[in-house]
Amino acid sequence: MKILYSRLLESIKSKPKIENLCDDLTMIGIEVDGIESLQGDKVIDFDLTPNRGDCFSVKGLARDYCAFKNQKFSTSRSVSFKGQHKFEKSIGLSAADACSAYSAISISNLKLKKKFPENIKKSLKASGIQSIHPLVDIINFVMLENGQPMHVFDRDKINGNIEVRFAKPTETIEILGEKELKLTSDCLVIADEKEPIAFAGISGGLKHSVSKKTKNFIIESAFFSPSIIKGKARRYGFQTDASQRFERGVDFELHEEALKDVISIIQDIFEADISKIETKKNKYFPKKKIIGISLNDIEQKLGMSIKETALLSILKRLEIKLLKKTKSIFKFEVPSHRFDLSIKEDLIEEIARMIGYDNLPQIKSDPVSQNYETSEYDFLNAIKVFMKNKGFLEVINYSFLDAKVLENLNIAEESISLKNPLNNSLSTLRTSLLPSLAESLKFNLNREQNYLKLFEIGKTFSKKNPKESLNVAALLYDNEKMKNWNSPNQNLDFYYLKGIIEDLATEFRLSELSWKKTTNDLLHPYASADIFQKNKKIGSVGSINPRYLKTIDLPKPFYYLELKIDSLHCKSLEKLVSTSIYPTSQRDFSFEVDKDISYEQIESCIRSASESYLQSLRIFDVYAGKNIAQDKKSIAFRITWGSNKKTLSDDDINKETSLIISGLERELDAILR
Repeated sequence: MKILYSRLLESIKSKPKIENLCDDLTMIGIEVDGIESLQGDKVIDFDLTPNRGDCFSVKGLARDYCAFKNQKFSTSRSVSFKGQHKFEKSIGLSAADACSAYSAISISNLKLKKKFPENIKKSLKASGIQSIHPLVDIINFVMLENGQPMHVFDRDKINGNIEVRFAKPTETIEILGEKELKLTSDCLVIADEKEPIAFAGISGGLKHSVSKKTKNFIIESAFFSPSIIKGKARRYGFQTDASQRFERGVDFELHEEALKDVISIIQDIFEADISKIETKKNKYFPKKKIIGISLNDIEQKLGMSIKETALLSILKRLEIKLLKKTKSIFKFEVPSHRFDLSIKEDLIEEIARMIGYDNLPQIKSDPVSQNYETSEYDFLNAIKVFMKNKGFLEVINYSFLDAKVLENLNIAEESISLKNPLNNSLSTLRTSLLPSLAESLKFNLNREQNYLKLFEIGKTFSKKNPKESLNVAALLYDNEKMKNWNSPNQNLDFYYLKGIIEDLATEFRLSELSWKKTTNDLLHPYASADIFQKNKKIGSVGSINPRYLKTIDLPKPFYYLELKIDSLHCKSLEKLVSTSIYPTSQRDFSFEVDKDISYEQIESCIRSASESYLQSLRIFDVYAGKNIAQDKKSIAFRITWGSNKKTLSDDDINKETSLIISGLERELDAILR
């Protein structure tokens, strides 16, 4: 949502600087995505969470800001309007609670008496709303100001009275944008006595829309239940400003007040005959929620005590009204615009927001070293923490893919198709996390992110094994051409990912891991490996197969890892692992061996030759070429030794070194270089 900075300032008496305003709003959960310039003004782009529909307007943002800063905010409107004549049509509400309130006015003899305000045009432009007709511009402007979507009809095109109802079988409507929709029985419509004239809460009908030739108008303003509007626009492949707001929820007391704002602006700009506001409500019209809470509830959740005066002050700023107070329980009435507040925990969250999350007390506890049985949640969370600590960013994707993606990768044979997919691009269950992560990679590359470490935990599916598999996958991409002084000084390659796996094994005490030549066609046959635990395959790691790069549409190979979480034999985790107080010792070795000797063979030989001091073993270089025999390769290792009982002496390290060298020479005919 984009809003003019100058419009926000008109509702905030303190007139904060734009940087301070954005910082404060972000602190209370209204995130600022960016700031743009427009005609000597600033446009602020806000990213609202789905529950904060009350902030989807200038006044909503200003109201929340003033509450946080403990400044007065006035919601009063000075519009006094009785209307020149009665509204000509009757209104019917036959859709029960789907629409419990509907207001409308009619307008005739519209004549411009002064220049159309530039501030309206500027506000619409800032929010990306196209100027269509003066009355349409006015209702859109009011929507930006207070959050209530409205619609304008050509009155002369409406046959008879107006009814809010559900669509009849086989009914269609051509909406604005010249798109014809085949409606279903769960679609709410505004209809005349002949046909639907609007897709309620989403879009008006093209046939009944206004133009420069329109002489008589009807403006509607209604309260639609969010559950009825939710998902309907997406079903037909589009979204509107109205649907975005009604899906989140609009103040159920705002529909008539918004019309008064529209009338006020019209009377200022035009000469016009305007009817009285006709309002129809039914028994389903919402009532304000009542929530009970105690000081003890707040203390238990926030970890701090709060005085009664402070509690009442905070909630008053949020327009949450105290109805009743007993010895220990306060009962509050929630304002109509805060439909996201329904339980006491919601009120406690609001109190925390107003106090400031940074001001809440921090409770420290002493770590306790103990083993504990882990649930699936604990284990997954531990893996997430591990990956994030390694610098990976988590992505979350759908479990559904376009069938063509899997066909292009030659992995569609084992895929499972859906009988009733949401759309063609989500028609098949994925057999691997690779296509999803590759799409996430492309998304970031298109936004100039060229150094990426991504991971995902998600489910895969196969016809061979009807049971779903929970996997963890990681992806590395490093565009060396884009490196600069600020880029990390590390190569994102096969050995980096292999090191991640080894650290994972150490962290979660995964034993008996081994590496074998890969059978995964998606990976490079000579730069990848399958991973086994106790002779059971649990995953693969390596460079993506070059022949798939064109299919995936990526310019450069990337490195990929995927593990089956369900196969990891980890029964318990350790909350705190003690570390040695004694220093470690490291030495690098380079051996020349036959080309067909695997890393697994070398590692096994080193570990069997070494005594108890060996802590880690890492390969950091493989070389074949000049000064190396054609059937040979050079492999460089870094070995780390350490002890929990003492500082290792040179004699200790030399003894270990001698054992390793002799073992490699004896078992693998290795030559120390």
